[in-house]
Amino acid sequence: MLHFFRYRLNFKIFSSFMLIIFITTISALLIGYLIIRSTIDREVRIRLADSITAYFQEVQFIEDQCLKIAQELSSDSELAMLLSRGEFEVLENKLVHYHQLGIFDIIEIEDTAGRVILRGHQPEITGDVKINQVIVKEGLAGRSAVTYEQGQSGMAIRAVSPIEREEEIVGVLMIGSLFSADFAEHIKLLTGMENGIYQGDGKVVSTYQGYDRLPEEVVSRLLSAKTVFLKNVQLNQEYSYFMLKPLFLKGDSFWGALSLGVSQREENRYLRYSQNLLFLMIGIGVLLAFVIYVFLARNINTSLVKILSGMDGLNIDKFDTRIELTSKDEFGLISESFNRLVRKLSLYNKRIQKLQDDMIKSAKLATAGQLAAGLAHEIRNPLSSIKMMAQILRDRYLERAEGESEILTILAESERLNDLIKDMLEFARPSPMRFGRHNAGEIVEEILNLFRYNTEHQCIKVITRLDSSIPPLFLDREKLRLAVMNLVLNAIQAMPQGGTLEVTTQQHRNGGIALNFCNDGQKIAPENLGMIFEPFFTTKKEGTGLGLAIVKMIVERHFGTVEVNSSDRRTCFSIIVPEDLEQKIQLL
Repeated sequence: MLHFFRYRLNFKIFSSFMLIIFITTISALLIGYLIIRSTIDREVRIRLADSITAYFQEVQFIEDQCLKIAQELSSDSELAMLLSRGEFEVLENKLVHYHQLGIFDIIEIEDTAGRVILRGHQPEITGDVKINQVIVKEGLAGRSAVTYEQGQSGMAIRAVSPIEREEEIVGVLMIGSLFSADFAEHIKLLTGMENGIYQGDGKVVSTYQGYDRLPEEVVSRLLSAKTVFLKNVQLNQEYSYFMLKPLFLKGDSFWGALSLGVSQREENRYLRYSQNLLFLMIGIGVLLAFVIYVFLARNINTSLVKILSGMDGLNIDKFDTRIELTSKDEFGLISESFNRLVRKLSLYNKRIQKLQDDMIKSAKLATAGQLAAGLAHEIRNPLSSIKMMAQILRDRYLERAEGESEILTILAESERLNDLIKDMLEFARPSPMRFGRHNAGEIVEEILNLFRYNTEHQCIKVITRLDSSIPPLFLDREKLRLAVMNLVLNAIQAMPQGGTLEVTTQQHRNGGIALNFCNDGQKIAPENLGMIFEPFFTTKKEGTGLGLAIVKMIVERHFGTVEVNSSDRRTCFSIIVPEDLEQKIQLL
C-alpha cells in the first residue's frame, strides 16, 4: 500500500479523494437524516390531521343524530299526550325502550320548570332541576338545539326539542351521547390512536394519562380556530406526537378541543433503522470508492513510472526517446505531448545545426566579401587606367584595322570586369536604402523598355498584366529597379532561341504585392534550385553568380521574399513585398 504514496500526486489524490468522501458522507448523513425526520413529521402530521378530521366528523355526526332523534321523538303526539295526562309510568317504559335500542346514552324529559320528571337511561334518578342549562332554556323557548354540557350523568352532547300539545309547550325532550370512557375507546378503535376531549383547558375524558391541562399558548392558538400540532408531549410516560382541533358551539363560542396522540416510539425506531441503513450504504460506498482508488492509483503509478523514465532517458544529443502509453486519459495526452515535443526538438536541433552551418558560411562569405570589396577597390583604379589607355591608343595611334579587334577586346573585357566589380561592391557593401512611394508597375515597364532591343532581337514575346489598382508602394526605387533588371536579364538569357516573357503584378495570396517574371526558356535543374541564390553560384559560362544573390538581398531588405518555381515548360520568379512596409520600418 505504501508504494502508492511514492509520488506526491498519489498522496494528493488520495487526500482529496478521502476528503471528498468524508464531506459527501457527512453531508449525505445530515441531509438524509433531515429528510427522513421531516418526512416522518410530515407523514405523522398528515395521519393525525386525517384522523382528527374523522374524529371531528364523528362528533358532528353524533350531534346531528341526537338532534334529529330529539326532533322526531318530540313530535310524537302520543308522547305529548302521555306527558300532559301524567301517565308517567307508560311514558317511562317508552323512554326506557328507546334507550335500550343503544342508539344514544341519554334520554329524559323535563317539565316547563326545567325539572327532570323522567329518565330512560337512569329511571331511578329524577327530580334534578336543569332550568339553568342553556340547552334546556332553548327547548323551553320552543327551539331545537344541541350543545355540550355537564349533567348528573356526566359531560355529553345534548340535544333538546320542545314537546308541544295544542300549540303549547308541555316540556322538552333531551337526547344525549356521553363523552365517556367507552366513547373514547370507540374513537381509539376508529382512529387507532390515543384520544381525548378537553373543555376549556381541562381534560374531560381520554384514553391516555398525562397532559391534563392545556398550556395558555395552546389555548390561544385554539381560540383562533387553528389545529395545533405538538411534538414530544408526555402521554402515558412516553414522548408522543399530539394534535388538537378546537370545538365551537353555535354562535362561534369556543368550548374545548378534541385531541389525538400517537407514540414517537415507532417513528424513532423507523428513524434509527433509516439511519443505520444510511450508514450501511455510505460504508459500502466508501469501501467501493477505496477499491476503485486502489485500481486508479495502480494505473497512475504505472503511467507516472513510464513518463518519468521516458523523461529521464531524454538525451540532448539523441532524440529517439519515446513514452509508450496507449491510454486515452490525461497521462496518454502527456505522453503524446512529450513525444511531439521530442520530435520538434529533433527538428529544431537539425535547424540549429543548419543555422550554425549557415552562420559559418555567412562568416566565410562576409570575410570573402570584405576581401572581395578590398580587392575590387584595388583593381578598379588600375582597371580604369587600362580602359582609358586602350581608348587613347584606339583613337590616337590606331590608323589601320589590324589591331582594332584586340583593342576592342581589351575595352569589352575591361567593361565586363568593371560590371563584375560593381556587383561585388553592391553585394559586399550595399548602399543605404532610400525609401519612398513609387509605382511598381512603372518600374517594371521602364526596365522592359530598357531591354526592348534585346527582346526584339531574340524574338522574345513580352506579355504584361500590371494591376492598375495597386497603389504606390513604400520602397527603394533604385534597389527594386536593380532587382527587376537582374530578373528580366536572366529571363532573356534563358531564351536564346526566343520565347515568351510574361510579367504580372497582383495581390499575393498570403498578403502583399507580387511581381511575377515567367519565361518558357531553359528549366532550372532541381538540384540547383536550393543554390541559385547563393553568391557566386552560376551555370552560365560568363556569369558572375551575384545577380540572384543581389535580388534576394534587395528583396529581404524590403522585408519581402523571393519565390521560384521551375518546370519543363515554365520558370517563374516572384518578388513579394509587403504593403505595410512603412509601418514595419517605423516599429524598428
